Amino acid sequence: MSINKRFTFVISNEVEMDHIRELIEIEITELSEWKDRFRKNSFFELVFILNGKGIQSVEYRTQNYEPNDFFLLPYSKCHAYEIIEPTKFLFIRFTEHYFKNLKNTNINYSQWYSKLNYIIGFYDFTTGFVFHNHKEKDQVRRLLEIILNEKDQSEVYSEMLIANALSSILTIISSKLINTKEKGDNKFPEIIQHINQNIVNEDQLSIAYLSEKFNISNSYFSEYFRRNSDEPLKEYIQKTKLQIAINRIQYTQAPLQEIAWSLGFTDGSHLNKTLKKYFALSSSALRKEKK
Repeated sequence: MSINKRFTFVISNEVEMDHIRELIEIEITELSEWKDRFRKNSFFELVFILNGKGIQSVEYRTQNYEPNDFFLLPYSKCHAYEIIEPTKFLFIRFTEHYFKNLKNTNINYSQWYSKLNYIIGFYDFTTGFVFHNHKEKDQVRRLLEIILNEKDQSEVYSEMLIANALSSILTIISSKLINTKEKGDNKFPEIIQHINQNIVNEDQLSIAYLSEKFNISNSYFSEYFRRNSDEPLKEYIQKTKLQIAINRIQYTQAPLQEIAWSLGFTDGSHLNKTLKKYFALSSSALRKEKK
């Protein structure tokens, strides 16, 4: 049995990449047996379990699912579900260009793109995303209700409500991924969170900006950061960008040049040299390993 409802936004024809025609798809499907389906490798995909039980397999790793669970899938096609009880899935697929092309929302694309980059870099795609308390689940459930209520509406504000709800869900995910080395200073995790979520906004990563924002002496900030992180600020930022680059190389089909530019490297060669310097890795080896 398969009940399939699909709603597609065509947001703008200004997207530079010719192969991207649709920027977001929202689909509800009820299945008693899983079948492989076409899935564009340029899309992110959030999967929400509305009802039913079974086992999810991503990259050959499995875990049980039940109602209210959700997963963020990588670009890889290697995923499937063993359905134990008939399951209603909510699939939300979107490209990284989605928010950039919205006209009726006040979402800051550069900030959102930084969060998305951080998720790509540090999210464990093979295990999904697990909530540890009911408050977080309720937050996402309410945001999902907004998306479901608005997906078939034709009002102008429906697009804005869906975009803001989706942005909020991704903000919750990115905030839960933060992993810092706390040493009794409550301010430091906030600094790391800010850096991680603004990793491509160079003007918000300078010592001058950070010291003013977090009320730490400009002359003392470098020492403060090193004391709390065991490495200099510049090196932390570089390694964070490289971790994002590694996952983008492995999980996406984006050209190396595009990945390099999006993270502030001069070109693909510059990114390759930096990968070798810090991690003794090359982009070609990473892509070959993934295949």
